[in-house]
Amino acid sequence: MKILVICGSRRRESLTRKLTDMAFEYAKEKYKDVSYIDVGKSDLEPFRGFDERYSKTTTDAVKLVESSDVFIIGSPVYDALLSSGVKNLFEFVNYKVLEGKVAGFILKGSNPGSFQLVRSQLASLMHYFNVVCNPRAVFASDADFDENGNLKNESIRERILNLVDSTVKLKR
Repeated sequence: MKILVICGSRRRESLTRKLTDMAFEYAKEKYKDVSYIDVGKSDLEPFRGFDERYSKTTTDAVKLVESSDVFIIGSPVYDALLSSGVKNLFEFVNYKVLEGKVAGFILKGSNPGSFQLVRSQLASLMHYFNVVCNPRAVFASDADFDENGNLKNESIRERILNLVDSTVKLKR
C-alpha cells in the first residue's frame, strides 16, 4: 500500500506544511511505502492540457499520485477556497486510475469559518475521481499556533496521527 502526503501550500513559511510534515513523519515511521509532494517546494507546472509535454518533475509527481493508494491532503484555506496547488496537481491525473483509493484532509485557515466549505470542495474533487473520503478531517486555525509558528494545541497533532491511521484503515 502506497501512502502519499500532499502539502498544497505554496507559501514559504506555511503552517499547512508544518501540519503535513507531522503527518508525513508519523506515516514514515509506521508504514512502509510513504511519499510526500510539497507543491510549494517543487517545480510543478500549471496544467495546460493532456496533449502537452511536461517536465520530469511534473510527470513524476503525476505518476506518484496515480500509483498511490492513500492520500493525506493538506490545504490552506484561502478566501473560503481550497489551494490552487492541490487542484492543479489533480488536473493532470486520469480520473479512472484513482477509483477505490482513499483520502483524508488536513485544513489550515486563519479562522474556522470556512473549514467545512473547503472540506466539501476537497471531497467533491475526490468524488470526481471515485476516491473514498475519510469523513473526519483535521482543522487547524491560527489560534492553534504560537507567534513563532509552533503548534501549541497538541490535540491537533493527535488528530493528525488518528487521521493517518483511520484513512489507511479505510483502504485495508
